Amino acid sequence: MTEEELLLSQIKDKIAECEKNSMITSTDFLDLRKQGIAVSYLKRQRNVRWLLYGGYEDAERKVAVFLPFYIDDFFDFINENPDEEPFVTFRADKDNFSSLSHRDYLGALTGLGIKREKLGDIIVDDKGCFFFAKDSISSFIDRNFSSAGRGTITVKKVEEKPDFSKNINVREICCFVATPRLDAVVGGVYSLSRSKAVEHIERGLVFVNDEQILKPDFRLKAGDKLVLKGKGRALIKDDTSKSKKGRIALVVDLFI
Repeated sequence: MTEEELLLSQIKDKIAECEKNSMITSTDFLDLRKQGIAVSYLKRQRNVRWLLYGGYEDAERKVAVFLPFYIDDFFDFINENPDEEPFVTFRADKDNFSSLSHRDYLGALTGLGIKREKLGDIIVDDKGCFFFAKDSISSFIDRNFSSAGRGTITVKKVEEKPDFSKNINVREICCFVATPRLDAVVGGVYSLSRSKAVEHIERGLVFVNDEQILKPDFRLKAGDKLVLKGKGRALIKDDTSKSKKGRIALVVDLFI
């Protein structure tokens, strides 16, 4: 089975489980490419109630959630029934002496043998991080996740989620491009040469509005969300101004 076939098989199993047992079901966490595959398939299915959910607005890694007939609003339902949420939110507090990065936390978790698809986003702050994990591994994390990098940590489940937007740094930039083509915009936003931007696009590393785009000549507009894997995401806020030489001035929020 290919990776895509395995994903679609998991989705079909979760839909069947939802319908048979009249309960919320969900896949493992999906990266942007897998989300695109899932959405393409699910949009063609009739009478399947679903959504993508990652624990907070603008989450990058999400699960596909399937809803039984009696749930009108997923978010109202899990607010009233928090035990029904499809994954667990954890808080990891580090010691006062170490400086730990996203890579340190992720490396420590995967070093315990946890597969990446069982973990959602990791949101780092000065005192530690929040992260999401499938319930099936939550007890294992409680027992075993006690260090990351060169630091020690304490971990606990979070009952009430904070406002994660406060942990996300945003920098407004302005870049000038000759055309709104994807290769030009990727180059301008992420400070890459046009040829390097094309290479990243053709390798499947670029997403627009959560959809993988493989065509360098795809045209962008204000309001589009852009992601280059490994370089972060950006939101194009304005594309109406031009320089004296006729180049488009893009105002972009860069999430770092």
